Amino acid sequence: MTKISLPAKRQVGHLTLLRQGREISLTEYNALTTDEQLQMIHQAQGRQKYDLLLNSQHIEKLVPQLHPQELYLTINTLGAEYSTELLTLASPEQLTTLLDLDCWDEDILSPVLSLYWLELLLNTGEEKVCQLVRQMEPEILALFLKKHLVITRGLEAYDDDDAENSKRMEGIYDIDYGSENAAKVIGAILNIWQGREQESYLFIMEMIRSEGMTVLEEEVYQTRSNRLLDLGIIPAIEAREIYTYIEPETFSPGGKGDFHLEADNLKNPAALLACAEPHNLLAEILSGGINHGMANELLFLANRKMSADKIDIADSASLAETLQATYDTLNLALEFLAGTESNKAKTIFHNTYLLHLFQLGSSLVKKRQQRGEKISSGQIYQFLDFPELLFIDSLVQNPPYLYHEVGVDQPGNLQPLTSIDVLDQIDRRLNQMEALQKLFTIDLPFELPQPETKVEDPPSLSGIFLTAIANQLLERDFTPAPLVRADIPRLKEMTFSDGQISESFRQSIYESMQQLAPDCHFFVQFCLECWQQIFQNAEVVDDDAPIFNTYLLMASD
Repeated sequence: MTKISLPAKRQVGHLTLLRQGREISLTEYNALTTDEQLQMIHQAQGRQKYDLLLNSQHIEKLVPQLHPQELYLTINTLGAEYSTELLTLASPEQLTTLLDLDCWDEDILSPVLSLYWLELLLNTGEEKVCQLVRQMEPEILALFLKKHLVITRGLEAYDDDDAENSKRMEGIYDIDYGSENAAKVIGAILNIWQGREQESYLFIMEMIRSEGMTVLEEEVYQTRSNRLLDLGIIPAIEAREIYTYIEPETFSPGGKGDFHLEADNLKNPAALLACAEPHNLLAEILSGGINHGMANELLFLANRKMSADKIDIADSASLAETLQATYDTLNLALEFLAGTESNKAKTIFHNTYLLHLFQLGSSLVKKRQQRGEKISSGQIYQFLDFPELLFIDSLVQNPPYLYHEVGVDQPGNLQPLTSIDVLDQIDRRLNQMEALQKLFTIDLPFELPQPETKVEDPPSLSGIFLTAIANQLLERDFTPAPLVRADIPRLKEMTFSDGQISESFRQSIYESMQQLAPDCHFFVQFCLECWQQIFQNAEVVDDDAPIFNTYLLMASD
C-alpha cells in the first residue's frame, strides 16, 4: 500500500510546529477532514508540502486556502515549471501575488519573466486561462501582453470595404509580436480568449491599444506596490524605518489602534510563522494561540524586515532566519518592559504595535553595538587579544552575536541575542572592555605604539603589559621595551615555583591591578595564563621558541 510521509505534531510556543515525520497510508490521510489535512500541510515545508497537497482528494479546496506567500515558497522550492497542478488550482488573487513577487525588476516589468509566466499560465489549460481574463485585474494582463506585442490594426478595419479586409477571415486584430516564442505563447492565449471570452478579450486588446506603455506600467506598478505594502514588502529604503532608534528608557508601550490591512483577507498567514520558533517570554505569551489579525501583523513585520535587509523573499531558509530574528527582537522588548511578568508582557504585546516593539528591541541591541563600535574605532582595538577581539567583532557585525570564549568544558561559540540575560552579559563584557581602554589610554605610565599604518600582526595588549611587567621585574623602567633571549631564564627563576607561577608573583600582579584598574581582573587572569604558557618550557632558550614572540615583545637577535 502506498504511504506518504506526514509531519508529526508537537505544540511549541504559538503554533503546532514540524519536528519529525511519520508515515500513514493514503487511505488514512484522505479519511481526515479538509481542515486536518490543511493543518498538516501548513506544518510541512517544500517537497513534503507539495506531496501532501497532491495526494489529497480535496486538493482543489486546499490550494486556494494557502496564503499566497506559502504557495510562492512552495513553487520556488519545486520550480515553477514543475508546479503546474498548483498553478492550475490557485486563485486569481494568489496568482496575482506570484506575478507581483516574481516578474518585476525594480519598477520595470521584466520581459523575460513576464513571457515565462505567460507560458506557465498557458500550460494550466483553457479553463484556467479563461478564468484569468475574467477575474484578474485587466491592467495586469494588458501590461504583460503589451511587453511582447504591438497591435497595428483592430476593430476599425471592419469599417473598410477594401480587398485586404476581406482576407482577415475571423481575425480581429493585426499583431506584430516581439519574438517567435511570444507569438507562439501569446497567440495561443489570445486564440482561447477570442473563442471563449470575447468580451473580456476585446476589452484587454483595446486597453493595450489605448494605453501607452509608460503610463500603463506605472499604473500597474503602483497597484502592485500597494498590494505588496499590505504584506510588508516595500522598497528597502522605506523598510529601513523598522530600525528607527528609540531611546529605551523613554519608551511607552500601548497606543495601538485598529490595525487593519487589505492582506487581512488572505487566508492562513500563521502557516508561514511556523518556519521559526519563539523563545522565552514571547513563547509563553503565544502559547495560548494566535488570532488571524496578530498573525497578519507578525508576517507583515517579518516581510518588512526582509525588505529592509534585502533578503530574497523566495528563499524559505531566509524567511525562517528572518522570522527567528523578528521573534528574538520582540522578546527583547517584552523582557525589557515586563521582566518575567507574563501577564504584563501579554498586555503590552496586544496593546502595542509590533513595529514599535521591534524598534525597541532593535534599539536595545543597537545601544550595545554603539558601545562596541566606540571600542572598534578606538586606540586599543588593533591591539586586542583574541577573546576581546572576537567579542567586539561579533557584537558589531550584522546580525550581532555574543561571543563566548573557550572554557574548560566548552568550545568557543556565538550566541544570538535572544534575551535580556544575554544583553546583561554583553553589558558586563563591555564594562570590562571600557575599563581596559581606560587602563591603556589613561592609567598606565606608557603609551601604546603609534604605527603610522596598521601593521598586519601588531602586539597584543597582554604582550605589551607583560613585557612592561618583565622589565619592571628586571629592575628596568615599566615600559614595553623589547626583551632579549637572555632575559627569559631570569624571569622564569623569579616567577616560577615547581613548574607553576609562584603565588607571590600572582598576588603582586592582582594587587597592583586592583589599585590601578579593579574592573580589569579578567585581563590579569588572561595575562597570567599567557605567562604560564611562556615560561613552562622556557629552558629551551636556544630554539627559535616562537612562543616568546607570540606573548612578549622580543628584540631581534
